[in-house]
Amino acid sequence: MSTEHTAGVTTDALQSETVVTQRNTGKLLATHGYVVGIEISGSGARQSVALAALNGSILQRICRPLDFVPDSETALDLLDDMLNEVLDPALLLDGRILRVGVAVGGLVDATHGIVRTLHHTHGWNDFPLQDYFAEKLDAPCIIDNNANAAALAEVQRGAGKGERVVLYVGLGRGIGGALIVNGNIYHGTTCTAGEIGHMLVKEGGPRCSCGGNGHLEAIASAQAIVSSLRELAAEYPPTMEAIHRITGGQVEQLSVEQVFQLATQGDEIAQHIVNEVHTYLSIALTNIVHLVNPGIIILGGPVAQAGELLIAPLQARIQQICLPEASQSLRIVQGSLGSEANIVGAVTLALQDL
Repeated sequence: MSTEHTAGVTTDALQSETVVTQRNTGKLLATHGYVVGIEISGSGARQSVALAALNGSILQRICRPLDFVPDSETALDLLDDMLNEVLDPALLLDGRILRVGVAVGGLVDATHGIVRTLHHTHGWNDFPLQDYFAEKLDAPCIIDNNANAAALAEVQRGAGKGERVVLYVGLGRGIGGALIVNGNIYHGTTCTAGEIGHMLVKEGGPRCSCGGNGHLEAIASAQAIVSSLRELAAEYPPTMEAIHRITGGQVEQLSVEQVFQLATQGDEIAQHIVNEVHTYLSIALTNIVHLVNPGIIILGGPVAQAGELLIAPLQARIQQICLPEASQSLRIVQGSLGSEANIVGAVTLALQDL
């Protein structure tokens, strides 16, 4: 196994080739060995690498977020260094790397192992990431959207255990969704099922990262919530004072959870923003509930850290506007894997029998 750059293979060359590799790695039947999980965020600024045992327990993990948005080459160079560290021969005492799973925060063609695009950065369009890591680590590789990976992890190891139809919503810098039916990810015809962040919920609404307007992501993502409060607070001194107070003067460190806290404390601007989140997220989720009738909706990502301040009003609104027959048994819960959901999801992908 080599963790150096594959001879003669460059990122430019990989991107220029027509990739026809199918997602077919065979059953993982070994009793000795390891898997590797890799997380690449939607901006490429957060990467994680984990070495895991065949029971899914993470043995070694490295996360090195950047303070800038890198292109694909920069992100992959950093991942190479992290892989070299995690795959120290001294750690591999029980065999070799058998499988690699990669969770990517963008549009992914999971069938062919290609990253179609990352909306928050550049250099990833039609990038054959599955082939890249398969060659680098000399092991079969599975890639998927990070929401799909996190959803699978929550179903197998977290809040969705025992559930047959699960809707997962990742509320982070962007908004991703995933549908798990009978333990399997539903990808759709072109592997774009679950992209609920790009559902149109508000005609003429704010601009989304994809270039459209009025999409859910532009209203209810972590970035949208925090940015909206900062922008409106610039013209409303009482709210700006409240932000300074709750952040200890570190306005740039304002979190979504703090926005929800300010709303509960009576700040009118924060209340307006939180009401927008509840309104348009409940519309999107109600439409999905009517379409697929899940038994549970699992909320993950930074916005979900608001906990019951998000979930209780959301549950009430959905019960109010949804058909009783579709919502009477519906539960909305916070994911149990927290900030680890994506990397645990990457490991879970690596352990799948395909």
